[in-house]
Amino acid sequence: MKRFVIVFDNEPAEPSPWMARACATSQLTFVDNEAITDAVSDNKEAQKLLLQGGLPPGENPKLAPYYKDALEKLAAGKQRVGLYSVSWLLYLGQADGCVLDFAGLEEQRKKGLASGVAQKTADEYVAKYSAHLQERARKVLPAERILIVPAGESDAKKAELTAAFIKKLG
Repeated sequence: MKRFVIVFDNEPAEPSPWMARACATSQLTFVDNEAITDAVSDNKEAQKLLLQGGLPPGENPKLAPYYKDALEKLAAGKQRVGLYSVSWLLYLGQADGCVLDFAGLEEQRKKGLASGVAQKTADEYVAKYSAHLQERARKVLPAERILIVPAGESDAKKAELTAAFIKKLG
């Protein structure tokens, strides 16, 4: 079954509640990453790959079949889904859209500055990781299928902007 898939990310933070609200408004099922991780971890072959050194799980393309299988099990019969983490772009090799929120990175910047990290270092960290997330999305999707929500917006506004973006995509 061809699914309509929207990938969300606001790393290094956990999924924000506004993402689930945007999915509900857009008639997408927001698939729980913890359930996916549990299903992948239950597979003996996937366990071997997860325990091998080298690439982090979200960057290991050899794990793609296991994540796809877990998604099939957990989203069986669901044609419209929302997934959390740009890693899904690697695992699926495609998506219909991607929504990036850099509020998590901005929060890291604030914590760093409050603990004495130099402004330049904090700014470089945010620039590096926001560019990394955008680059991962752009490898798979054209610019018009990527939404970067303003980090300073309220959660309600982010959900509203995202729902409008998803509606435009399908």
